[in-house]
Amino acid sequence: MLTIKKFPTWALLLATGLIFLSVGILAFIDPLNSYLKLVKFTGIALLLNGGILLTIVIGNTKYPNEKKWMQAESIVHLFFGILFLFNPLLAFIALPYFIGSWMLLVGILKTLAALTLRPFIRGWPLILLAGMLSNLFGALLLFSPLPKASAITILLGVFGVIMGSLYTVDSLRYRKMKDTLDMLL
Repeated sequence: MLTIKKFPTWALLLATGLIFLSVGILAFIDPLNSYLKLVKFTGIALLLNGGILLTIVIGNTKYPNEKKWMQAESIVHLFFGILFLFNPLLAFIALPYFIGSWMLLVGILKTLAALTLRPFIRGWPLILLAGMLSNLFGALLLFSPLPKASAITILLGVFGVIMGSLYTVDSLRYRKMKDTLDMLL
C-alpha cells in the first residue's frame, strides 16, 4: 500500500499547478475552443482530483487534523465531476454556474481549513490565499455571469494562471521538505 510518507506530495502539487497553468494559457490563446474543452475535460479532471484526494485521505494516518477537510474537498470534486460527466449538455449551457459553484465551495472549504488548522500546519497562508482566490473567482462567475463564452474562458484563464503559478512556486519551495501534505489542502 502506498503510504503518505513515501508519496512525493510536492510532485502532486507541481502537477496540479502545471495543469492550472496550461488551462489558463490555453484560455488566452483560443477562448472559444477552450470553452468546449473545459466542458469536455472538467468532469474527468474533477473526478481524478477527487479520487487522488480521497486516496490521500484513506492513507492519511499522520495528519488527522487535515483528514476531514481533505475528505470534504474530495467529495465536492467528485460530486461536480459526476455532474459534468453525466450531463454534458447541461454542463455546456451552465458551465459558469457549475464552475462558479465548485470554486466557491472549494474556496469556502480551503478558507475554513486554513483558519482552523493554522496552529497545526506551516502552510496555512497558501491554503488561505488559494481559498480566497477561489471564493473571488467563484463569486465572479456566479453573481455576474458574463454573456460570452470567450469572456468566461478569459476569466477562467486568469484564475488558472494565478492558481497554477501559486501551486507551482509552492511545490518548488516545499520539495525538499519531508512532508508537504498540508500544502495540498
